[in-house]
Amino acid sequence: MIRNNILGRIKSVLDDLPNSERKIGEYILKNPEETIKMTTAQLGIAADSNSTAVIRLCNRIGVNGFTKLKVNLSAEIVSVDESGYAEIEAEEKSSTIKSKLLANAFKSMDETISLMNEFDIERVVELIEAAPIIYVYGVGNSRVIAENMVQKWSKVGKVFICPTDNHQLVSMLGAAPKNALFFGISNSGETREIIELIKLAKKNSIKTVGLTQFGQNSIANKADYTIQTVKTIETDNQFISSALHAQMIAIDVIFYTFLSKNYIAGTERIKQSREEMDQYKKR
Repeated sequence: MIRNNILGRIKSVLDDLPNSERKIGEYILKNPEETIKMTTAQLGIAADSNSTAVIRLCNRIGVNGFTKLKVNLSAEIVSVDESGYAEIEAEEKSSTIKSKLLANAFKSMDETISLMNEFDIERVVELIEAAPIIYVYGVGNSRVIAENMVQKWSKVGKVFICPTDNHQLVSMLGAAPKNALFFGISNSGETREIIELIKLAKKNSIKTVGLTQFGQNSIANKADYTIQTVKTIETDNQFISSALHAQMIAIDVIFYTFLSKNYIAGTERIKQSREEMDQYKKR
């Protein structure tokens, strides 16, 4: 069963909130059990804020009202444990490291699944279906995800292009065919190259999709559609694996939704691709 992950959503946006809403968010995170017993007015007073900020926070994290927030929160706190990702420490046993990495991977993927909006997933799949070509781009670690998308969709007959140079992509976007699609990937949502490419794509009437972390950021604000992942906290000894796991599960959801809607043609194309690869290896 997919959780609504109220606490995770609040953590993701907390640093970007106005002061009045931040106070509400901080109170909920520290006192989830007490929150579910309160009215908006009571929570506003307890958090040294106001009831309007409570409603605004609900809207900001995609929850339709405070009552709905309390219902979801009450289900969540039954099994909630101490928040955060397990960090790797000096001289740890490999068995402990394995357990921590598995827990971190599950946490980032589980929370991302709870954030993904079904309408946006379906709409992005429709855009991919209609597009004769999909341009995808990511910088740094996000490039791993971009290249994975090319590899995945090529097996089902969709043309995904991930240029090695953003200058190449600028030229391609300027000559893109009708119904082409641009997919920009940035965990922070503030990668300058991706922001500029989204602007250029929209200037050329190309629909745009952003894959970025939950919350307000430039890519979420500029892209036509946004697929959001959990906001992970990267420390010196945690590296980038949690963010990559979150991005990967989001792309998998989109890919397998596409495959499910195009099951016969898609599975036949995968089979054909596998047979062609086997023949190639025999040469």
